[in-house]
Amino acid sequence: MLNFTLWIALPAFAVYVGVCALVFVAMHLMSSEMNAIDSDRGKKAIAAAVESLVVGLGESAADEATWTEAYINTYIEPNPAWHDSTWGSTARISDTFDTAILTDVDGNIIFGETNRGPVTGTLANAFSGVPSLLRELESGIATVGDDATVAHLSRNDGGAAALAGAVVHGNSGQASIPREHRRILWLAKQLDDAMLRGVAARFELPLPRLVSKPQPGHDWMALTDATDAEIAIIDWPPRRPGDPAFAHTITVAVLVMLVIGALVFVVLALFRRSIQQRAVADERDWYNARYDEITGLRNRFGLVEHISRQLTKKRPELPVAVAQIDVDGVLDVTGLYGRETSNQLLTALAERIEALADGTVTLARTAPSEFSIERSGEDAREVVSSLAERIIATAADPVPVGALKLKIRGLSVGFVSATATRDNVSDIVRMAETAGARARETGGNHLVVYDPRIEDERRRRIELQADIRRGLDAGEFDLDYQPIIDFRTQGVIGVEALMRWNRRAAGPMGPGEFIPAAEASGLIDDLGMFALRRAIEEIGPLGNLKISVNVSTAQLRNPTLPQTVFTALDEWGVDPARLQLEVTESFLVAHPDRAIKLIEQLRQAGVLIALDDFGTGYSSIGYLKQFSFDRVKLDRSLVADIDSDPVQAALVESTMIYAYAMGLAVTAEGVERREEAALLSRLGCREFQGYLFARPLKLAQLMRLIGEQEPLKAAS
Repeated sequence: MLNFTLWIALPAFAVYVGVCALVFVAMHLMSSEMNAIDSDRGKKAIAAAVESLVVGLGESAADEATWTEAYINTYIEPNPAWHDSTWGSTARISDTFDTAILTDVDGNIIFGETNRGPVTGTLANAFSGVPSLLRELESGIATVGDDATVAHLSRNDGGAAALAGAVVHGNSGQASIPREHRRILWLAKQLDDAMLRGVAARFELPLPRLVSKPQPGHDWMALTDATDAEIAIIDWPPRRPGDPAFAHTITVAVLVMLVIGALVFVVLALFRRSIQQRAVADERDWYNARYDEITGLRNRFGLVEHISRQLTKKRPELPVAVAQIDVDGVLDVTGLYGRETSNQLLTALAERIEALADGTVTLARTAPSEFSIERSGEDAREVVSSLAERIIATAADPVPVGALKLKIRGLSVGFVSATATRDNVSDIVRMAETAGARARETGGNHLVVYDPRIEDERRRRIELQADIRRGLDAGEFDLDYQPIIDFRTQGVIGVEALMRWNRRAAGPMGPGEFIPAAEASGLIDDLGMFALRRAIEEIGPLGNLKISVNVSTAQLRNPTLPQTVFTALDEWGVDPARLQLEVTESFLVAHPDRAIKLIEQLRQAGVLIALDDFGTGYSSIGYLKQFSFDRVKLDRSLVADIDSDPVQAALVESTMIYAYAMGLAVTAEGVERREEAALLSRLGCREFQGYLFARPLKLAQLMRLIGEQEPLKAAS
């Protein structure tokens, strides 16, 4: 998971931290900008208030100086008492100005009064920046005349003050005052805390103060006089509206970032878990693609890969031997004991093979009931073939599985030895499988060495199977019917339906060729169902004639067989008692429980069941007692030459006695000689089938035979 941490987790964490930092920086910048805007607003408000005071004072000075009475009492009849009663008294009690001074053009005080007492001397001694104010006033008079005014901030003994001056002149058309006689009225207003409180209330600002040095963290503004010299500092605590906004939003932002961080953590954790699970799944898929989960052995792909890995650029060719071991009987174990027991059986067999091999070969499970052993090298052929023979020798040994000791039916082994290259490894394994299939088809419990002719036969069989499917679809199959004769009446009592493929596109083919191919491919089920339905359809209308149809093992394994039989009988209105199904012993041996259940289901509906080919394979009289048959059909191998073999005659006689004792009918098949028929008749057999009486007939021929119903004299 180092790559996940290095390439995913750390970059994601870095991005998350970077985003958080950007958010915090942006919020801080926004709050700082809000504070700066508010601070600038405060400065502008203070500056506007001070400017308003200065401008207002200038207007007041102009009003007080432009007055005819003031003109008379200043120039015509100078009257200090009037000055004091008018301007002095106002300075002492008014909120508009607290100082009134009358000077000449040079700033010498002629009259001066403040709310703190009289003022004498020169204006420059009382206020700063007076020369600049006088020059500015002179310039204004030169431009607009005696109506000119001047106003500015100035320093005095009390600190900072607003100072405004205007030429005293009349307002009734008096002549302009000569410069040397000109008198200037100066009004001043001290800047104090009371005035600043008014400014704060008016502009909704924190309380400003006049200080000599601003307090750290406070907003402030320097006041200057007419010469731009600093005369005072106004200091006030900033409101900083951005700080509470930042504090509020930062709390929300932190919570949001924590939630986002938690989500990022959860997503990364889930993603990491997903990657881990994917890695585990990939590893599991890799393992499952190469190994069998039941036995832990290599599977077919794993075996091919194992062989391929031994091939290198330096060694492009390699002698290889492979044996394919097919275990016959695993399905029976599964049916009887369940899947788990069959899996334990396969595991035990794998352990047995490994013990025999003792590490000399590679063992693999290449199919559900198949193992493969492989070895490469110069001695591969001898080692693998010898081991395969020893494995076959153990086929009859019981296999301990838990409390059980199970037996398998046999081991079919296919063997191939070849030179492996990167291009033919899969072909070598397939060759072993092909040889194993041939060993199974030829009875099992032996070893078949691969031969290319096996492939040719297999190819022809596949082509034949495809031809059978085509023939079924094209309707090329027909039925012939071989009569079953009642020896006493010489009449036809029934027929056996026999499949024929005479209308095949590539030419007629006998049942001995296409039936085994159909059985190997599973098409025998379709062929059998065709024969069953066709026989019921064609023989059903022919009176009470018995209809005998062979049923393959594949059909008997089909759970829908009874319903298919009943449907066909109902469709053509045929009495079930007229239908006889012929079964062979192979299905009875392999699946006795299922056979008993199936036979009972059919017989309860009235369908007759006959044991066909009695006398071949494992046939024994015990089957007649174990299974509920209605008829036994003696095979040709049992009745042939019965007249010349006393032992065989005795066997047939005992079989018929046992069958008749159980209430079973007996039919002798393949009777071709009169001597055979005569002896069988003396032994008690009454039903015959064979060339002596009639060959298989077309439906039309059978109908003519039944119409004639002439005794078959040739058999007598």
